[in-house]
Amino acid sequence: MYHSDVKRQPLQPIFLLLLSLALITAAPPFAPAQQDSARILPAQQDSARLSGSVRSSLNGLPISGVMIAVQGSRVFDVSNSVGLFALAGLPSGRQTLRVLYGDSLSYEKDIMLQRGQTLMLAVLLEVEALELTPIVVEAQSARAVRSLAGFYDRKTWGRFGRFYTLQELQQRRGLPLRSLLSEAGVWVGCGTGYCIPLGSGGPRQCLMSLYLDGMRLPADEIGLFRVDELAGVEVYRRGFDVPLEFQWGSGSTCGAVLLWRRY
Repeated sequence: MYHSDVKRQPLQPIFLLLLSLALITAAPPFAPAQQDSARILPAQQDSARLSGSVRSSLNGLPISGVMIAVQGSRVFDVSNSVGLFALAGLPSGRQTLRVLYGDSLSYEKDIMLQRGQTLMLAVLLEVEALELTPIVVEAQSARAVRSLAGFYDRKTWGRFGRFYTLQELQQRRGLPLRSLLSEAGVWVGCGTGYCIPLGSGGPRQCLMSLYLDGMRLPADEIGLFRVDELAGVEVYRRGFDVPLEFQWGSGSTCGAVLLWRRY
């Protein structure tokens, strides 16, 4: 029995050695994947990213369940309960953004992605009113400010103006724009074939500025527009309440009316 025990003890180191060799032999197939992962990581860091929010064109509220994807890539995201989305690992350069919502909405737009940077977008759409073309603009950009996206931003920030959303305008369907402005406290003076919005620039009345989709128009063209063709209206009765982007000429001392058309 003693000799039998002495003979079996050397088998343990031999068994461990063989087990180690077996593990070492099995390891190489996994090594390339680890090396590939190390090579991919810098590329992921240099890839482009996309984030933003989806809101309703009707009332500015967030919309969940909207798929945001970049064509040709396998990366996508779906807007969450507060309308936010984020995509990473995207190819840089000019890409095609896809906005999808169930079977009712499919919209595409070209965007430019920069390596190592995040492009923030503001997306406005209305899934129940397909006649409204979705709006996709870079968030906080000059174009966003002069769009319906900027309208809802200013409404959210609590600017000192009167805001009429598309939902509120639909409730006033058939109402002349002049009556809507009167409701907002603006006096509209009319002559033969024209009307002008008048505000208060001190002790006397002054001519308010008029903007349509961010572009300044002659104030006497206000009578050309109907409530039924507008998606949003902003009214600033006092000059110092007018956003800086829309202060021009008399608009810096008087008020302004900002109209946003339906797309």
